[in-house]
Amino acid sequence: MVRLYRLKYCTISISLILLSAMSLAQTSSGHVHAPAAKDFAATLTFLSSDWMEGREAGTRGSYMAADYIAGMMQLNGLAPYGDYDTLKSGQTGTTLFQQTYFQDFEMKLYYIEMMGTFTLILGKPGSVVVKNIIGIIPGKDSTKSLIVGAHYDHLGIIDGLIYNGADDNASGVSGMLALAKAWVETGEKPPCNIIFSAWNGEEKGRLGSLYFVRHTHANPAQILAYINMDMISRSAPEDTNGRQLSIGTMPASEGLRQIAIAGNLRLPHPFELDLWDVTGHTGSDYASFTAKNIPVMTFFSGYQVDYHKPEDDADKVDLKKMEDILKIVNDCIREVTESLSDK
Repeated sequence: MVRLYRLKYCTISISLILLSAMSLAQTSSGHVHAPAAKDFAATLTFLSSDWMEGREAGTRGSYMAADYIAGMMQLNGLAPYGDYDTLKSGQTGTTLFQQTYFQDFEMKLYYIEMMGTFTLILGKPGSVVVKNIIGIIPGKDSTKSLIVGAHYDHLGIIDGLIYNGADDNASGVSGMLALAKAWVETGEKPPCNIIFSAWNGEEKGRLGSLYFVRHTHANPAQILAYINMDMISRSAPEDTNGRQLSIGTMPASEGLRQIAIAGNLRLPHPFELDLWDVTGHTGSDYASFTAKNIPVMTFFSGYQVDYHKPEDDADKVDLKKMEDILKIVNDCIREVTESLSDK
């Protein structure tokens, strides 16, 4: 930045400040611009590159992805909402505590599978520490929160092939980060806290989101809703126009369904919506929250042909479809948080 010292430039500086303030006012929480493809495409591509080695929980690629996501949260202006690190003050010797973006939890390296009457223990003995990554935009009402999340792990490397998981679920994580950036850029506090989370261990049984709800005081009275994005960038083979979208909610969440329907109708080319009941289903991280009776909205664009295959690569994603889905999610964030203002 060039500093302007001479007096004749003062009016220019003041004008620029005023223009910046006007720009922030125009993007207040009442009108947060939804992310465009340019806001998430690079993140999606990087997370699903061979460099990340398929992001299997507990592997090198998973830790690299965690560091990258935490760095993006910091760069985008989110405050950390994970565990506390202890630091020693060199001058006084006192212990200081600094919150991080990481929430560590232990994951067993083996899993149990039933084969008829036989119980098989598969994998290796022992455990490893893995990470959720969590950031927050503090709200005006700090006692209430909306959580927006997606899982960042995938299947890793199997038989020498990298399962990059561009749709599953680099799409959800890159969308979450782009939404977080859009809301930070308003320069204003939202009506309540908005927590943005990248879960680990979903592919191994929703381990990260389960740990969060069990260890982060996930009080249903304090969490307005959980919004989940898992596979939001491709379409099922039968969806030849790429305009089908599945949104799951609980039976009592008619208000959330109406918000989603209204957001969809605001699109120039609305989706054909599949509104379904998540009760009894455990297919993604939303189930960790329904178990606590926390309202959920889970977004899913369809089982594409490369689901859980090494061909799920970034060059196959439908950026336009993902962009439109994020417009609906952004509307849902706005409507849910602003519902506090009506009470």
